[in-house]
Amino acid sequence: MAVPRLPLVLLLLLSFALGSAGQEAQDTGERIINGVVCPRGSHPWQVALYDKNGFQCAGVLVNQQWVLTVAHCRLSEYIVQMGSDLLVDGRAQRIRAIQSFVHPRYINGTHYHDIMLLKLSSPATLSPTLNTIDLPSSCKDPGTSCTVSGWGVTTADAAATNPSELMCSNVNIISYQECKQTYRSVLKKYMLCAAPPDRLSNSCTGDSGSPLICEGSLQGVVSAGYIPCTPPFEPVIYTRLCMYRKWLNNTMKANS
Repeated sequence: MAVPRLPLVLLLLLSFALGSAGQEAQDTGERIINGVVCPRGSHPWQVALYDKNGFQCAGVLVNQQWVLTVAHCRLSEYIVQMGSDLLVDGRAQRIRAIQSFVHPRYINGTHYHDIMLLKLSSPATLSPTLNTIDLPSSCKDPGTSCTVSGWGVTTADAAATNPSELMCSNVNIISYQECKQTYRSVLKKYMLCAAPPDRLSNSCTGDSGSPLICEGSLQGVVSAGYIPCTPPFEPVIYTRLCMYRKWLNNTMKANS
């Protein structure tokens, strides 16, 4: 993957291969740094995507048989763990996903139209700890308060490990014009930027596909991070879901 050169030697997305069955998935999303443990059960739609090598990406249950994530996480198949805030939970529900539907305009090795649907081999069983979340009916404005959650490493050092529990960080949507100052060569209108108000806690490289929840509405999934993962944090790029509602609904309807 070609890494764009940004001002002041800022690098957008260091990527590495997560090969599986002849395909590659790039671990190029976010991990929560300086976050807090999410209130138990507050994100019942968030799922963890595993392959034979372990945890790969996060996703969101938008239908009993459909998971929304990002296209750069694509693998041949997944085991989807759901219904638990714990990254490893033997009591969690697990269902195989063997069909993936990548946006037709996605460009491999980039974050343009970075969105994908996974179809579960059987419907998930909803419960007090597992539920779906609706696709957004409208786009939220800059300044809206949001929460991003994930299971990625919680420190930026080389010895960092994944947390056992789902972590959260508070961020605000920032304007396209403001975010463009950081990501001049890569930002597009179908992307959404958010940053922590104090610039002290945010996501970083690693946990792609995690949800951005703004005033109860699913507005984005983690697409691209900002390096280095140390405060003060710069904006993080999300796939702007309000612009993909038609494609998402049509894809699920045509393949159900």
